[in-house]
Amino acid sequence: YYNHRIVKWNRGASSGQVVAGGNGEGDRSDPLKYRVDVAIDKDGTMYISDYGNKRVQRWFRGGQSGRTIIENIPVLGVALDDERSLYVSDYGNHSVRKRRIGETIEQVIISGLGYSYYMFVDRNRSVYISEMATDRVIKLDDESTEISIVAGGTQGDELNQLSEPLSVFVDRLDTVYVSDRDNDRIMRWLRGAKPGSIIVGGHGHGSQSGQLNHPTDISFDLDRNLYVVDYGNHRVQKFVIDKSSC
Repeated sequence: YYNHRIVKWNRGASSGQVVAGGNGEGDRSDPLKYRVDVAIDKDGTMYISDYGNKRVQRWFRGGQSGRTIIENIPVLGVALDDERSLYVSDYGNHSVRKRRIGETIEQVIISGLGYSYYMFVDRNRSVYISEMATDRVIKLDDESTEISIVAGGTQGDELNQLSEPLSVFVDRLDTVYVSDRDNDRIMRWLRGAKPGSIIVGGHGHGSQSGQLNHPTDISFDLDRNLYVVDYGNHRVQKFVIDKSSC
C-alpha cells in the first residue's frame, strides 16, 4: 500500500520481484498511488485498484506501465468472473459496478452499500461483498436484485458476529471465509450456517505465529492452504487448515 507497488514472490523465494509500480507515488502510467487490490486473469494480466488516483489500471504480464481502463472512481476491491467481466467496489458511491473487459458500458449491480471493500465472484457469478459499516458479508446472485446475508450482521466478537470485515473468499462448497479485521481473526461459515468458526487468530492482536494484527486480504492456493495479509505485522502468513469442509 504505502510502497505503491505490486510484488510477486515465487514459491520458496526469499525475496520478491516488483511487477507493477515501484516508482514512487504518482498519476502517470507507470507509478501507482495507494493501490489496494489486484485481480489477475488467466493470461497473467493484472487489474489494479489504484485507489489514490481513483482509477483501475490494466497491467499486462511483463509490462513496464499500465493503462487506465476505469477512472474518476475511488475503487477499492476488484474481481473478475469467467466471462471476463470486471467488478469494482466504488467506495465513495457505496456501490459495485460491472464492466466487460474491452467495453465501455458499465452496470451498477448494487448500491446503498455500507462501505464495501473486497469482493469475491464465484463460479456461478454470484458476488459476495464485505460491508465494513454493517459488519456483514452479503451475497448477490447473478442477474438478481435480492441479497442474502451469509456472514455476520452485527458488530462484536461472538461466532455470529464480525467487526469491520474486509476480504472474503468462497470455496466450491460455498463455504465463506472472512478476514475479521478488528477481531484479529479469520472466520469460516459453512453454507447456511448461522454461527461461524474461527480458523486462524482470535487470541488478541500480536505477532506470534498464531496471532494476527488487523488482517486484510485472504486467499487460497491449489492445495487449499490459506494465505493471510497480516497488515499490522507487515507480513503474509501461510496456514495449513482443516480441509474437511473445503
